[in-house]
Amino acid sequence: MRTVFNMKKILITGSNGFIAQNFIDVFKDKYDFILISQYKIANHYTLNDIYNNPNLVKSIDVVLNLAGANVGDKRWTSSRKIEIIESRMGVTNKLVTIFNQFNHNAHFISASAVGIYNTDIPQDDDSVIDYNHYANFSQEITKKWELAVLNYKGIHTITRFGVVLSSKGGVFIKILRPFLFGVGGKIGSGTQGFPWIALPDLLSILEFIIEEKKYGLYTLVANQKINNTTLTDAIAKIWHRPQLLDLPSFMIKLLFGQMGQELFLNNLLIT
Repeated sequence: MRTVFNMKKILITGSNGFIAQNFIDVFKDKYDFILISQYKIANHYTLNDIYNNPNLVKSIDVVLNLAGANVGDKRWTSSRKIEIIESRMGVTNKLVTIFNQFNHNAHFISASAVGIYNTDIPQDDDSVIDYNHYANFSQEITKKWELAVLNYKGIHTITRFGVVLSSKGGVFIKILRPFLFGVGGKIGSGTQGFPWIALPDLLSILEFIIEEKKYGLYTLVANQKINNTTLTDAIAKIWHRPQLLDLPSFMIKLLFGQMGQELFLNNLLIT
């Protein structure tokens, strides 16, 4: 175990979120965390607190920016869309402003998502991104988010997450629940790509990026390429549950609107 004097000091936003909480739990003995929350709570700072404490900002080695409202929690109404974007851009813009002013030597690592890529064609880290055009709301979220990071004067890393899977929580519990009640099945055609990453792998990659000071752009998805049918078959087999209720595309759109189309039906092919 490192002594506190040798620990990297990591400012982490979205500190109450699923990924952040697991990262903190796994690496609590390795890193000294500065926790950022929207509201003042015990052992957490707000962005205003940070801005008013330049000496603390100057002591930060790494910014791990994981803030953002969960895109799958609620239907995408106009007000919800504003909330989703502002929860990312608002925090990121403020962080960039603070660290540009007081400490642009910190390594700025920011989450993004594979929703930035075009659908139906193979995409990877080298795919050209037109930040001025949005084919859908998922692209608007991620492109605006990444542009905010690019205003940082120091070194930065953008990490585009696939769907993070874990039995501990997060989206996988929502995917699993219908199967546990015996009504699981494939969604839409079942052929749509499902770019995913296991939570332990994601956490290890983030640690690697921090320790090796990897800069630039990384798409964080598993090497194993699957589609919705593959995922559905695996869940049914592992949990010994039948596949009784396939959900056709029209039902997904009816139930979830634009959110259903983009999160469940869009065909992302990440190579």
